Amino acid sequence: MAQPSDHKLQKVLARFPWRRRKPRAGGGLAPIAMVGKDGQRLWAKPEELAAFDDPGPALVCVAIREDTVAHALVRGLVQHHAQQKGLDLPESGPRLTEEGVVLLGGLLEDAGLDPSEPLGPHPLGDLVQATWAIAAATT
Repeated sequence: MAQPSDHKLQKVLARFPWRRRKPRAGGGLAPIAMVGKDGQRLWAKPEELAAFDDPGPALVCVAIREDTVAHALVRGLVQHHAQQKGLDLPESGPRLTEEGVVLLGGLLEDAGLDPSEPLGPHPLGDLVQATWAIAAATT
């Protein structure tokens, strides 16, 4: 997993109450690790990160990860926030992808994140949308 070196993204990640001890998987997804500014490894359960009121930390984690945990995290994030907004998402197909992209765009805005902010060679918004497109296609 790439680590965000940008101070702004570190501030967004810090808005989540990360744990100092690795939580047990407990039949769910593997815990997500992040290295804090002090070099200490911090942990979160993907389910808790997706359901957190502030979507910013989850969005940054989705953008910096490139694995099945990121796909599950973005699925959980879209499902949770769609449910909170009273949206009825389709089970699969192009409409699911399109509605998820619109929802994620709003979540990026709600979190105060600039979708054009570069994260490596790609903009943050493109990374989140690409991860969602893969996750929606592999549901």
